[in-house]
Amino acid sequence: MNSFSILKVFAVSLLVTVLVGPVAQRLLPGWEAMAADVGSGGAWFASIMYHIVYGIIIGAGAALAGYLASRSRKPLSLSSSAIAAAITVLLFDIGFLLLAPAVGHFAYLALLLMLLSLLLQWIVARIRPAGSESTAS
Repeated sequence: MNSFSILKVFAVSLLVTVLVGPVAQRLLPGWEAMAADVGSGGAWFASIMYHIVYGIIIGAGAALAGYLASRSRKPLSLSSSAIAAAITVLLFDIGFLLLAPAVGHFAYLALLLMLLSLLLQWIVARIRPAGSESTAS
């Protein structure tokens, strides 16, 4: 897997996180409180902005998973990377809602998010059928 393929895995993970994350957050409880504070447009803007940050972290985990997968001669496919990123951001948004009072430092949260992304990328890549398209092109 060359560096361009790993960059594509990163970009797909970032894009999926930014598309899925704010919509999922909109459906979770707590959106009304945020919209009451900053308005509906402000709530969407804030959600998109911090999902961009989460997407960068998830993408970093996905890129690391892509690199490790290439070392084992089993490259990640873009579709499995997208599925894993969507699952990661959904689990993270739900977990953050449940654990928000216990989260002390963003650094620990970011490390947890990257490890979750790495683990889910690896799991989904192993579940996907062997005939799926790969990123090596």
